[in-house]
Amino acid sequence: MRKRLFTGSLSPFLLLHLNGRTEAAMKRAALMVLFVLTLSGCSASRPDVLVEKPILTGRKLVLQALKPDEKNARFMGKFGGLLTTAVSSMQPDLAEPINKLDPEDQENQERIYTVELSDGTKVGGLLFKFNHGGKGPKPLLISSFGFLQDRWGTEVAKFCDLYLKDPQDRIPAHVLVLDHPTSGPFLAYNNLLSMGSYDDARMWIEIAQRLKGEMAISSIHLFGISMSGQTVVHALIEDERLGLNLFDSGMAFSIAPDFRETPGKQLAQLETPTGIENPWKQGLKDLPPRTLLDEISALGIWFLVEEQFIPSYLQVNPNEKNFEIRQNEVAIFFRKAYEDRITLLREQQLSSDTWNHKDFSLENLDLFMATTRIANVIDRVQTPLVLVSARDDPAVAHWMFQEVVQAAKGNPWVVSYETKWGGHFGFDVSYGKDYVGRIIQRMLDPELLRYWLGPAIKDQPPHFLNEFGL
Repeated sequence: MRKRLFTGSLSPFLLLHLNGRTEAAMKRAALMVLFVLTLSGCSASRPDVLVEKPILTGRKLVLQALKPDEKNARFMGKFGGLLTTAVSSMQPDLAEPINKLDPEDQENQERIYTVELSDGTKVGGLLFKFNHGGKGPKPLLISSFGFLQDRWGTEVAKFCDLYLKDPQDRIPAHVLVLDHPTSGPFLAYNNLLSMGSYDDARMWIEIAQRLKGEMAISSIHLFGISMSGQTVVHALIEDERLGLNLFDSGMAFSIAPDFRETPGKQLAQLETPTGIENPWKQGLKDLPPRTLLDEISALGIWFLVEEQFIPSYLQVNPNEKNFEIRQNEVAIFFRKAYEDRITLLREQQLSSDTWNHKDFSLENLDLFMATTRIANVIDRVQTPLVLVSARDDPAVAHWMFQEVVQAAKGNPWVVSYETKWGGHFGFDVSYGKDYVGRIIQRMLDPELLRYWLGPAIKDQPPHFLNEFGL
């Protein structure tokens, strides 16, 4: 319209001149627009493109939680894995250096859990019930803490102090703490010991089945430290193999992935009575000369046997006051107790074929340890699983964890991370209690687990996004 007004009031010559300039100006403007669009990676004919938010699956959110703030790691947690491990598990009282739960405490007495399984094995622990947030079904976390650790031991006491003691800040789930089958109470109940791993995993499965029938449980999650980390992995795989669908997630911290290496080599370095060869040396090709770390490890094992294993055994069998293990008998005593369990299992499976013979040997203890190593089986996991280890772990060598990480590559159900500091489950000393606590919280979240592989988290309800600050 404005062009027509100009046309009616100007001479034809002037109009032609202005139209020429206008046309040139329009061409220049069009070229500028095209130039800007080219720089911005668009074409002149494309409509505006909406920028997509990053696709965040549950798996990626857990991976975010696994990465601690290394720059702000605590000063005390940077002095080496051995010190970090000791500080994390001990208390500053020289008269009582081991931090333990009080078995005489009335609340602890009420928490005692014992069950006899279908094969006659008796298992015990403590059940910390979670009664907050109404009467509906609650998650269940089944946990165990590795070599020589039982319900009263150092690692359980630490875990309770960090994640169960404060009612306002505790893990929002029922928590079952089980004696590891290398512990004193397991010996007292069964008169033998087990290395755990696949054997222990079968126990956890039966316990989970029973508790699911006895309690209002919404989901079941597994948590294992060191040797119990093997139990977690094998339990997830066996649950899937049997088609039970019991478990929703698993967490393994400071996992001991090959028992021939850990604790096998530590036990192989222990002294034995004169003229008796250490039986743990039989399956090892090259055992290096004993180092200062080996000396410290040997003292640590003896300290746990004397201060934790034997007292916990007597807690179950108080009448056996003469029960003792001499320091130079530890390697022989444990070897025989583990071999007795292998013999019993082998005899049981002759009449009841429930063992996975195809994958896990019962021919002898060495073959059992060789066939159950985690690098052999990690690719079979089909349930969300977290593996966390520290670079400075004094018990589990760096290459052992990396072997598992490499074997798990390509398996989307497994998320692994190696921190710079943390020792052997001493992450609280290096990074504070919230590091492990945050991982537990995420691995209990049903929405996060539901979308472990997708669809994108961005498509989920606002309350779920807000929880993770998205």
